[in-house]
Amino acid sequence: MLELYHWEPNVYYLKPLVALEEARAPFTSRYFDPTSFEQHSPGFPANTESTLHLEREGPVLVDGGTVLSSSFFILEYIAEAFPAANLLPGDAFQRYRARAWGQFDALQLAPAVCALGCAKYLAPVLKGRDQGQLRARIERIEPLERRAAWLAVIDGSADEAALAKMREGLGMPVRRIEDALGRSTWLAGEAYSIADIDAFALVAPLTDLAPGVVNERATPRIAEFLRRMRERPAVQKALAYARTPRPHEAFVPGAEPSRWG
Repeated sequence: MLELYHWEPNVYYLKPLVALEEARAPFTSRYFDPTSFEQHSPGFPANTESTLHLEREGPVLVDGGTVLSSSFFILEYIAEAFPAANLLPGDAFQRYRARAWGQFDALQLAPAVCALGCAKYLAPVLKGRDQGQLRARIERIEPLERRAAWLAVIDGSADEAALAKMREGLGMPVRRIEDALGRSTWLAGEAYSIADIDAFALVAPLTDLAPGVVNERATPRIAEFLRRMRERPAVQKALAYARTPRPHEAFVPGAEPSRWG
């Protein structure tokens, strides 16, 4: 039986939930709250691969004694483990395109989405907590990269000028997705695939975080893509795993570009 360790169905946590529901794969939901640092507790699943998962805040899929991390790689695993779901395109070139989109999204979209979401939603939550206890807990986080990322959120390292620059920088990747959707029904071709699950999870938050970049007028094809995705039964089931009334506010520091080296 598969076990998925996840938080609210947003960004990275949403991806494997959608894929598992698309595959109709039986799994056990293991909900955890990364803002309480449960992912750093001794009982949290870990192996050699997951310790390389530097952000440590993303979802973890456990298949028997195997622990898998990094959300796009989890998507690939689910697609290959359940081929009947047809989550990978049929020919080699389209599979290449699906993986290329995963890399592109991770490098060009994910860091800004994560930073904007943390600045808008996570920072106020952390500021409302006991700062002494919070900083003491963060100081125990390893590796240092992860510790620095959490401290940057509570210290407000990204000012409004920096956030505005991030929004401006989203123009190129968003335009590329908009153009791609003008050439084919889905990102990797005419067939729905993990590329679309991945892009949906990262683009959907931008209607809130960067409405000047992603909106009905500026990006009509993306707007239609988001509607089609939300109409899919698997997406609706994945979103139903929310335990709070505002899952779209669930962000933690740590994008996943380190997986592509």
